[in-house]
Amino acid sequence: MKTTILIFLTIFTLASTQSEAQSTAINDVKSTLESYIHAGDINDIKKLKPHLHGEFRVVLYDGKKDATSILDKSTYVSFIKTKKFGGYKRSINYEDLQLIGEHMASVKVTLTSPGKPTLKNFYSLVKTKGKWLVIQDFVVLIP
Repeated sequence: MKTTILIFLTIFTLASTQSEAQSTAINDVKSTLESYIHAGDINDIKKLKPHLHGEFRVVLYDGKKDATSILDKSTYVSFIKTKKFGGYKRSINYEDLQLIGEHMASVKVTLTSPGKPTLKNFYSLVKTKGKWLVIQDFVVLIP
């Protein structure tokens, strides 16, 4: 009986520790993503750049035109700087967030703002040197 209780307590402790670590990682991913989105909303490239991986890219699909555009990091940053992109506050609705091991995450959100197109975004993040970075922003314009 003591062995059964000890096994149960050990499993419970491990599960609690893992859940706590996963909860922390989810909060860290959301914090990074919200900072990234906010920096674009206010066209602040100094706040934006720390959240971008060196190989960052945007894949943009426009359903009306049935066209896909791929932007590298420098092009995207220049579009934020020149206000071709961003410049208005968006609300974030999290639809899915999955941790893939300890160093990758996939996040699906809908971004909305009154009078602006609705965006369905699929983000890929990687954890490098203890910091979560956005490596890809796959954007679908919802007509």
